[in-house]
Amino acid sequence: MPEHILVIGATGPVGLQFCNEALSQGHKLTLLVRNPGKLPDDIRNNPRINVTEGQLNDKNVLQRVTASGASIFIHNKPVTDCMKLIFPLLIANKFKRALVLGTCSFTAPEDKGALKWKASVVLVKMIGGTAFEEFKGLGEFVTSQDPQELKWTLFRVPFLGNGAAAPVSATYTGSGKDGLFISRKVLWLGCCRRWRRIQSG
Repeated sequence: MPEHILVIGATGPVGLQFCNEALSQGHKLTLLVRNPGKLPDDIRNNPRINVTEGQLNDKNVLQRVTASGASIFIHNKPVTDCMKLIFPLLIANKFKRALVLGTCSFTAPEDKGALKWKASVVLVKMIGGTAFEEFKGLGEFVTSQDPQELKWTLFRVPFLGNGAAAPVSATYTGSGKDGLFISRKVLWLGCCRRWRRIQSG
């Protein structure tokens, strides 16, 4: 069944991939973007897309988009402060689920770790500026939220590429099934699985 989805982070590679795939499945989208000019014409002018221009720290804008009638929230930007503002609004507007993109900069208790992950964290700290702390803070905040108030899923992804979607499984670092690279298209497949679970109750 088609959903109405609120998307933050729609102008980046992951966001654009998601929008195209969601539209192909018949979903309606509300996009919050800082620069609508970064959206391709076919997305910006699609009748099933509503584009709102605004800053991620503007509570009035966040109140407007969360009251748009959407029931699924997709967050593709590592902006922890935005999440802290928007989560109470998602709850107030009775969203069914929040799907948040994160990384393994935030560790789970089940992680076993491995040399490749330790090396990737060092690399991110060296060349990623504040990205490590931002993703770590994002993970800490999302996982602290009560799923009884709003069901959430934190997708901790490795490095993203543009290859074809291939079968993947959800796992923890050091499990032997953990890889350093996946296709952006896989994220869409993961979202689809979550929606099917929601719709089936």
